[in-house]
Amino acid sequence: MTLRDNALAAMRGEPVEHVPFTCYRGLMPEGAEAIPNLCTVQTASVATLSTPGVSTSSEEIGPGRRRERMETPWGALERIREVEVGYGSGWTREHWIKRPEDYAILERVLREATVAPYPDGYRAARESIGDRGIVLVSIMRAPYQRLWIEYTGIERLSYDLADCPEAVEGVLDAMLEQSRQLAQIAAESDAQLVWLPDNITGEIAGRGIFERLLAPYYRMVCDTLLAAGKTPCSHMDGFLGQISGAIGATDVPVIEAFTPPPDGNLSVAEAFAAWPEKRLSLNFPSSVHLSDRAEIQRMTRELVAQADGRPGFVMGITENIPASVGTSSLEAISEALAEG
Repeated sequence: MTLRDNALAAMRGEPVEHVPFTCYRGLMPEGAEAIPNLCTVQTASVATLSTPGVSTSSEEIGPGRRRERMETPWGALERIREVEVGYGSGWTREHWIKRPEDYAILERVLREATVAPYPDGYRAARESIGDRGIVLVSIMRAPYQRLWIEYTGIERLSYDLADCPEAVEGVLDAMLEQSRQLAQIAAESDAQLVWLPDNITGEIAGRGIFERLLAPYYRMVCDTLLAAGKTPCSHMDGFLGQISGAIGATDVPVIEAFTPPPDGNLSVAEAFAAWPEKRLSLNFPSSVHLSDRAEIQRMTRELVAQADGRPGFVMGITENIPASVGTSSLEAISEALAEG
């Protein structure tokens, strides 16, 4: 089996030659390509979105700080973003949505958008990594996650769900329609793995929110993709213990970026016991990268032991590795996996 074939088999829950070891391409430190059993993960777009009459401008207003303005026929929205110099990570200081009236502007932008297939995205990614990697084609976050992460912030959205639910629900419905179109395009594409970059954590998407605002989305997406022979992979990298039952009730087959203790609150063994039909594509606990080689290898062996030979198990890297560590942590994980 090639690295690609081995990883794809694990994602499908099929027998593998060895536990796959994967890393997002953008997170691989210099020299990581030389690690023999490290499989590259490349993300790609499956479609393009455009809205006639809508434009976005950006201006620097301070060191690492930019004001972005969205001009639309229905009004203007602004946000302020900051970027730190270490890893280039960005965060939003002021969100697009600042008042209830802004939801109407965003809803029109979403409903007037044109969604078009972009097959070259998958093809280019597939060609660039060959048999040493796999491609995840993205169809955007679930509407609830997309709204609070990209447009409102969680505090604003929490208040507005109570104070002006109709305005919020209009945007969520428009996003769901976009997701439906994107899922259909992904279903008709050449891709095998479809990435739902949701960033789920039980601290934000508690059981009530999950069942009301996320479960219907997963039902729609999985009905579309599974029927076409695709494998949906939802990025659930947070605290999942408190919502494990709600996750288990979905048809999502792969929980991607699953983060076990000491950083998460649900172990590999507990997850497989709660979700016997699902596969786990891990994020190796980020804090452990700072440990010595022996501890990194001990953790690797422990995680493999908890998987207990299940084929639907992938050891992965989906978060930044501290720059001071370089490839040393990846090499330690690789060596421990090679022992089996």
